[in-house]
Amino acid sequence: VANEYGWWYVSGGQVDFTYTGLAANEYGWWYVSDGQVDFNCNGLVNSAYGWWYVSGGRVDDTYTGLVANAYGWWYVVKGQIDFAYTGLAQNAYGWWYVENGQIDFDYTGLAANAYGWWYVKRGQVDFGYTGLAHNGHGWWYVENGQVDFAYTGTVTWYGTDYNVKSGQVMFGSIRF
Repeated sequence: VANEYGWWYVSGGQVDFTYTGLAANEYGWWYVSDGQVDFNCNGLVNSAYGWWYVSGGRVDDTYTGLVANAYGWWYVVKGQIDFAYTGLAQNAYGWWYVENGQIDFDYTGLAANAYGWWYVKRGQVDFGYTGLAHNGHGWWYVENGQVDFAYTGTVTWYGTDYNVKSGQVMFGSIRF
């Protein structure tokens, strides 16, 4: 219910000043603190229905992206943390490796998205990296952070020459 003092959470016909959490009305879901809608609330809010992104006090079910809170950075899809998501996600600070919905700052390795395979260092795609990297499919030549599937030739890495075909390191006696 609304009056000149704000919007209020009503239970049993009375304002419930003890209620803090999410509540719905005909305009959407709102963050309520001590019975009053908190229009200054911005960020992630936990409820019985999951973690939600709130902007201006209202659950923003149109938002998809990364959001930080005290527990880390999270991947949000349509306003809710997607704990099932593992892959790359972008924000203003770069591209990040997300595992089970959270940026994994400990991850170093290769990760794929629709644009290719990328070298990730401490959770962030490292566009400055050129060298070799491996995953469950083998060793790969990475240039400027991306596996170069078009490259065939020899790569010297830490003083050793490696034969590369279509981006993959070819171990053994293969010569070009």
